[in-house]
Amino acid sequence: MPKHLETKTKHTLSKVDLIERFPVINTKPVFEGGRFPAKISVNEVFPIRAKIFREGHDFVSGTCIITSKSGKTLSAHQMQEVGFKGDDDYWALAKAPKTPGEYNLRIESWSDSYHTWEHTAWIKIPQNLDIELVFAEGVQIFTRWSNGADVSSKHKATLLEVAEFLSDKLQTPDKRLAFASSEEVHSIWKQSPLREMVSASRTYPLLVQRQLSSFSAWYQFFPRSEGAKRSRSGEITPGTFTTAAKRLQAVKDMGFDIIYLPPIHPVGTAFRKGPNNSLNAGVDDPGSPWAVGSSEGGHDAINPELGTMRTFKNFVKKAQELGLEVSIDLALQCSPDHPWVKEHPNWFTQRPDGTIAYAENPPKKYQDIYPINFDNDPEGIVEEVLRILRLWIEVGVSIFRVDNPHTKPVWFWQYVIAAIKAEHPEIIWLAEAFTKPAMMKTLGLVGFDQSHSYFPWRNSKYELSEFFSQISGDDAFWFRSTLWPSTPDILTEYLAASGTAGHAIRAVLAAMGSTTWGIYAGYELVENVQRPNGDGTYAEEHIDSEKYQIKVRSWKDATKYGIADLITSLNRIRKEHIACQNLHSVKVHTTNNDSIIAFSRHVSGDFTKDGKDDTLIVVVNLDPYNAQQGTVYLDWGALNLPEGFSVRDEISGKEFQFGREIYIDLAPVVDVAHIFHVRR
Repeated sequence: MPKHLETKTKHTLSKVDLIERFPVINTKPVFEGGRFPAKISVNEVFPIRAKIFREGHDFVSGTCIITSKSGKTLSAHQMQEVGFKGDDDYWALAKAPKTPGEYNLRIESWSDSYHTWEHTAWIKIPQNLDIELVFAEGVQIFTRWSNGADVSSKHKATLLEVAEFLSDKLQTPDKRLAFASSEEVHSIWKQSPLREMVSASRTYPLLVQRQLSSFSAWYQFFPRSEGAKRSRSGEITPGTFTTAAKRLQAVKDMGFDIIYLPPIHPVGTAFRKGPNNSLNAGVDDPGSPWAVGSSEGGHDAINPELGTMRTFKNFVKKAQELGLEVSIDLALQCSPDHPWVKEHPNWFTQRPDGTIAYAENPPKKYQDIYPINFDNDPEGIVEEVLRILRLWIEVGVSIFRVDNPHTKPVWFWQYVIAAIKAEHPEIIWLAEAFTKPAMMKTLGLVGFDQSHSYFPWRNSKYELSEFFSQISGDDAFWFRSTLWPSTPDILTEYLAASGTAGHAIRAVLAAMGSTTWGIYAGYELVENVQRPNGDGTYAEEHIDSEKYQIKVRSWKDATKYGIADLITSLNRIRKEHIACQNLHSVKVHTTNNDSIIAFSRHVSGDFTKDGKDDTLIVVVNLDPYNAQQGTVYLDWGALNLPEGFSVRDEISGKEFQFGREIYIDLAPVVDVAHIFHVRR
């Protein structure tokens, strides 16, 4: 507010939030006026955008400033005008701080005196209008510019040289103007522009998290299946934490960061489910781990069939020694045998007949699970859940995959996650939420770091193009999609029908389409048989699902199909290229064949260690049955490419020379995809 207005305390202007001298609106990433912080990970490159404008015809520009919580400036990034002149759109790329924590973002708008003068000069000088007056104004501008606090001594000398040259009437007007508009002057402006009449926008929150929150590769297995053996008579000896620990090295060798376990707690016996979700379990059927709780304990106990708390700690220790972090499933629901059912009957919904309502998602019924009613004793439920979370964090669990969080109140997650993050900001939360977009996004706003998504059902080029653009756009500041081609619950028709080629295609799309992805054990073995419904149709689930029975696998066959090797290559490529580690770097490109999708991941050399752009061009044949040919038309401006350039296929190691149009020929199984690294 202007000083003379600040003194007029009775005037209404002193009581309103006046807009900036040069208005800044539609700032991104900002949601609901900054009520929730935008989330980025350490050193992540991310875009900042806003509309900046002013009255009249003079030029205006902006600088985005990242500050500490206390207000100390940590970095400043010059914003560039984009789009058509008059759209008022400005943007910049910024790099997140290298230390996790809470930070702030603001945009400073300012009068761009140099470009205003340059624009006027190029209109007037060629028409012999006010020549010496225009140059006199230029002398003043370059002199003021040279005195800028952030102008280096070298640049100061250049700017003063320009000012002197402008005042030299012995030089022609054309030469004087050309010197003042040279590439050298423009380069100085990009580094340290003349910023006058600076005004600041509102301050908005940024939450910087550790890298694993937005760049990670998950591997899921059931401990009871790892190391399980079948005798000649058909009896199965289940795996344990001890036998499962022996498989951790193979998981690490494939390049994964996180080992994710389904619930590890005692499994209830009441209404226990048998094979393929049947209602009649045999005495040896292990039941669903998601039916948590029995007389042996609840969410704070270990299933004795898997081992003890000591053997679980040994499992965690082994994982940590290999550089793997351990995630367990937080399934806030109970078997009818769970201790909570007797100790806290008011935590559940009572039916009119006095029975407790079990979980349903019609037509699906889960008779072995009681959902929790969060309205009856919210304080008691919150405290118990916090106790349980702290227990597992103390044991060494650093990541929680939350089962069906969208069926619990949002306020509950906001409170619980905030409480835990206040004590342990390193904890990562993955939401298994297949639901409406508003709920999925809001779960991200209130604290979930990653989320499952509808990726398994996005198959066509149009669907995938729209999906990749969405998950890497503005929503990515609150909603990070972890792409899983399949899960214990999900085996799509595409994977079931397409075999090895389909599994390869979906692995490439998942690993390269997002910064976070996951694989469920058995994917390497191309397990793709769906469970029949009994009416000639098939459920989008695995037959003999591991949810309800123990799976005996022969891991010596893991290299048979080539999927394990492909997964290893994908995780290697992701770790070697910073472009794969930035969620906002995806750009979909045009192809003339709907069976071929092309997209790139690109990070400017301004943010790489060697100062060179890191650019990957991913081209995938979406047809698992037939060879496909086509042309890729690259968006040249988005990738900063020369007319001709060389690439290396990061999968095959082959090198190619390309121009603006790339001809592609991809065959199923043999070459389902190319991941081209542009050589700089």
